[in-house]
Amino acid sequence: MEEQITTYYADHMVKSAKYILILPIILVLSGHVFSQNGDNALHFWRFSSISGEARLKGLYREQERIGLDFYEYQKSSYLSGGLLLNTQSSILHPNFLILNLSAGYMPETSRDNFIEVPDQSEVRTLKKLGFDATFLKQKDLTLNAFGNYDDSYSSRENLTDIRSINKILGANLGFSNKVLPVTFSIQSRKWSEEEIRTGRKYTLDQKVFETRLSKSFTKRDKSELNYSHDENVNVNQNLLRVANTIDHAEFYNSLYLDSRQNYNLITRISDFNQRGTTGLNRFQASEYLQFRLPQNLSLFSNYNFYKITQTSGDLIQHSINSSLGHKLYKSLESRINFDINKINHTVYQEFNTKTGFELNYTKKIPTGHLQISYRFDRYHQDYVSETADLIISGEQYVLSDSKIVLLRLPDATLSSVVVKDITSTIIYENGLDYILIERNRYIEIRRIPGGAIADNGLVLIDYIANQPGTYRYDANTHALSSAVYILNDLLSFNYRFSTQDYANMENTEFVTLNYFTQHVAGFRVDFKFINAGAEYEDYRSSILPFQMFRYYLNFQKNLGNRITVMLNGNFQDYKMLDEPVVKYQKYMDVTGRCIYSLFKETRLNFDVMYRKQTGRGIDLNLLTAKAEITSAINRLYLTVGAEIYRRNYVGEEINFKGTYVKIVRKF
Repeated sequence: MEEQITTYYADHMVKSAKYILILPIILVLSGHVFSQNGDNALHFWRFSSISGEARLKGLYREQERIGLDFYEYQKSSYLSGGLLLNTQSSILHPNFLILNLSAGYMPETSRDNFIEVPDQSEVRTLKKLGFDATFLKQKDLTLNAFGNYDDSYSSRENLTDIRSINKILGANLGFSNKVLPVTFSIQSRKWSEEEIRTGRKYTLDQKVFETRLSKSFTKRDKSELNYSHDENVNVNQNLLRVANTIDHAEFYNSLYLDSRQNYNLITRISDFNQRGTTGLNRFQASEYLQFRLPQNLSLFSNYNFYKITQTSGDLIQHSINSSLGHKLYKSLESRINFDINKINHTVYQEFNTKTGFELNYTKKIPTGHLQISYRFDRYHQDYVSETADLIISGEQYVLSDSKIVLLRLPDATLSSVVVKDITSTIIYENGLDYILIERNRYIEIRRIPGGAIADNGLVLIDYIANQPGTYRYDANTHALSSAVYILNDLLSFNYRFSTQDYANMENTEFVTLNYFTQHVAGFRVDFKFINAGAEYEDYRSSILPFQMFRYYLNFQKNLGNRITVMLNGNFQDYKMLDEPVVKYQKYMDVTGRCIYSLFKETRLNFDVMYRKQTGRGIDLNLLTAKAEITSAINRLYLTVGAEIYRRNYVGEEINFKGTYVKIVRKF
């Protein structure tokens, strides 16, 4: 059996080597057959340049996975080699057609040995093909055609290997002129992705047409008209087929009313129409005014109109935001604000106003400066509805490992939560990509490291929330912040205070109002290659109260001409006060890097990252470390490295270690 496997690998590598050798010969010969002397002389095909690289890479790794009811041990070895080529040619004349061709073929053979599952052997091939053709490059009418094919593997946080196949074919047509410059583009994309460990698969078939027109009638204005037509079909891991057709038109105009550009008017109108699995029509119009007035006064005002039609209901919204500001010398800025917002929805009607003012004061003091700001807002909400379930679609959230994120509305149905990517095509899975934690009447959402949601990733969330009937109230918000910088900004102290309470409440018994008082105090030291600080926050909220200590340190120093050291540390300790028994959430992140230049083109790199999380449903210990030596001799690049990975997330352990060697010859 071993001999058969070895023979299979040998045959595969021989066949791969043939393709690698034939590919550059074809590209080179095809470029020279039709070329002539002289850069600007007419010719059928002239070969201009060739560049690329040859690679050889070997990898060995061991991985151990330990769960509550399983144990798995895996050994893997990989050997890959290949060639990447980029060529440039011209046809007839450089101003007629410039042709760029790229190709890559990197066969990879691997062997995986498991304990509790059968051994498996597989051959992986990484392939890349691409072209870019530009017609009439120096003319007013220019055509660019392009295409790419990529078949690649990648690793997400050392937890799962991902195979991705991406096929793109398209063209751009541009017409530059003084009357009406215009561009057209069309693109077809077919994309598929598979997570090797989980078996999850995603596919996307997309066709996009776009056009853009731009025009300036005078020296004071600029106008743009954009239109796109998007047809896409997505199939996610549950074999759910999502097919939508989207038409999006947008008009933009910027106009200065005077020669000094003190009076500016900006207009934006857009229409978004989506048909298919998810129906949505959104029309938006906005006007923005910005005036610089005498006596150091400034005025801006913004009006927005929204009309949204979707299966969950229709919405019409008018909003106005205005602000009048004044600057006294260079130290004091004051501003009066007024906002009004009116919403008519199929299920509810809402009328909100917010009025307030703000002051910002800056003062120089010996060896430093002082900053003080204060803001007051009076918020009024009038909500009219029957008690009903409200369907929320496409709310945007940023999921961060070190921040608490709650769904905006209380009393959401846990089973109704659907989390999608920003394009609404990929649906993430609860328990693999994120977890939901009930916080009294609210729901907290957290991403899972190694899932498909990146740290600080933007997601869209759909859910159903039970909303009470008619109610109204007023809210008062005060916010004060101050900072003192001394010793030429070497040392700084900051303090922030904010509070919110309510008045004139009617029928608010079943409304979750956030009464809070917040104190934040801290200091920071900035000294050459070190900045460090600490911060304390006391957030007494009727929704999610907590106390938090935060400490951080950032260090970066060049030790002579050969050594660079970087170290970053952050620790956050949350004391959650919303439950009968006090709960704690702790986050610690430490990252470090050391770069040692052994010789002119030889460096030794050390990287380490450690993260620890403790708390309900988020317990995590994660350690990654890598040592790598890189060297370059002329165009020959050598890399040798070793890495380890230790992860324990909510009781499941992964222990990984591996070594690798990579040789690259560029030409």
